[in-house]
Amino acid sequence: MFLTSPLEIILVPTLMIILGYALKRQGVLKSGDSVVLSKIVLDVTLPSLIFVNLAAANITHDMLFLPVTAFIVSGVCIVLSYMFCKLRGYSKVKTWTIMIASSMMNTGFLGFPITIGVFGYDGFLYAIFYDLETTLLFVIFGMVLVGVFGGNRREVLKQSLTFVPLWAVIFAFVFNFFNLQYGVVIENMLNYLGQATIPLIMITMGLRLDFKEIRHSIGDSLFVSLVTLIIAPLVVYLILGFVGLNKLAFNVAVLEAGMATAMNALVLSINYDLDIKLMSSMIFTNTVLALFTLTGLIYFLL
Repeated sequence: MFLTSPLEIILVPTLMIILGYALKRQGVLKSGDSVVLSKIVLDVTLPSLIFVNLAAANITHDMLFLPVTAFIVSGVCIVLSYMFCKLRGYSKVKTWTIMIASSMMNTGFLGFPITIGVFGYDGFLYAIFYDLETTLLFVIFGMVLVGVFGGNRREVLKQSLTFVPLWAVIFAFVFNFFNLQYGVVIENMLNYLGQATIPLIMITMGLRLDFKEIRHSIGDSLFVSLVTLIIAPLVVYLILGFVGLNKLAFNVAVLEAGMATAMNALVLSINYDLDIKLMSSMIFTNTVLALFTLTGLIYFLL
């Protein structure tokens, strides 16, 4: 049974985010605990959720088209943010910080729970394919930033090859294609682990909230919010309107495109000495604003 009111759909993850923030404020959990919880999600629960849903899925050409669409949208966002930074005469460091924040959407950590809440696990399958672009974009940005600012390409490849959700997708494809079975015991275990994904993600986001970060370059943060939360889903809506995808694929793609900046954008900022305070401010600002814009987007799609 799924909630039909967009406000109720958004309210559920919002309350879990608030719970995470309240646990931090009360000293039950610490900000640093978000690192451990994130690792559990990325290495255990999320791969389990992806595998059990994708291994038995009916994979269609509509799903395969979604990461291509996501790359196009990210390209548009990069161009817009580059033009914005050029007009303002920003430094190379600040320009790259804003371009990354504008083009790397939180299609997994935030997008998966929202998509499941709106469209169920059928919609989640499309979200998995849309999110593939964010993983690949992280690798691409890492390689490019090594060339621009210096760094270790081997370390970038190592981080990419040890990204467990990506391996979950690969193994799920293999099991799906060859119709391999993995038994009721393993299936039930993976289902139980997968069910922990959404609450852990939301509590982790609550632990990461820091209202002090909003004070850094609010104008730049609002620009990135405009690009990620409004322009990006509009671009997807216009592109896919001419393609003729099925309605569920279309709606999931538009919704996923409207997510806030991915936390991996902050990882890139830290690794390559970009503007970390600005990136933190942009992520915080458009994550909070996303709770409002996504409510409107869900009203529109439903």
